[in-house]
Amino acid sequence: MLTGAQRAHGLKGSNRTMFKEFMIGLGAMAAAGSAMAQTAPTADALCAKGEIVTVRFNELTPAGSFDGFNAAAVANQKYYRDKGITRNVQLVGRAMVRDAATGTWSFSDKRVSTAHVNPPSGRADTNDPAWKAFVAQFDANSTVTAQQMFCYTPAIDETATIVAEIKKFEQVWADTAAAGNAAGLGALLDDSYISYGKAKPETKADLLASTADPKKRPASVKISDVTVKVDGGYAFAQGVWTETAKDGKVTVLSFFDVWKQNRDGAWKAMVSQVGPVSP
Repeated sequence: MLTGAQRAHGLKGSNRTMFKEFMIGLGAMAAAGSAMAQTAPTADALCAKGEIVTVRFNELTPAGSFDGFNAAAVANQKYYRDKGITRNVQLVGRAMVRDAATGTWSFSDKRVSTAHVNPPSGRADTNDPAWKAFVAQFDANSTVTAQQMFCYTPAIDETATIVAEIKKFEQVWADTAAAGNAAGLGALLDDSYISYGKAKPETKADLLASTADPKKRPASVKISDVTVKVDGGYAFAQGVWTETAKDGKVTVLSFFDVWKQNRDGAWKAMVSQVGPVSP
């Protein structure tokens, strides 16, 4: 505790040094706090490589309804559009409940939710009459039970996996053709499959019959320079088909195959175009 003399004349010796160090420490802490406040990332900066989604879980009030809750979300979206904000999207949902006894599904009578994708950064003007109007609609129909902001990463790119899968199918195609395995080849082709480029178009049935014919079976088949491009549910494969007949004759063709992914996820060849290899 300071004596009267120390109070009157200031700190001396080690006490003065300790006080000085203490004040320097406080200054450093204040500076660090200020720097952290200035460099703390915003939500947009933190989720720069993803997509921000604010998810709210609500329960309908006794007097509320899902239609009223949905109307509030529509008014909320309109509020942003009227302000010239167009990147955000509002999703409205109802909880789904499964009956343990029957296994049937139904909508919950109370639980609803919104997902606000790409919500605008910054604070809105809560005194704006349009803002107050849609908030009042929400409040009249529901109560927020939980809210959380998420940073969702971009959708998983499956292109590399699909490319590898289609290349594998092209190799299986060559192998089954060389082996005369019509059933194996048939598993790769859609029922509507058709091939162009030879003397006449070949249907799936035509190609499988030719594959199963021992007289037409080649000594070997090789494919090379295979490339694949993916566009949604379609894949486009092209390459070089080298077929050696039993008499030693070699036929070299370019091929272009169109593959389509079915609803069950399976890829099937739909169309082929073959032709001579350009010199």
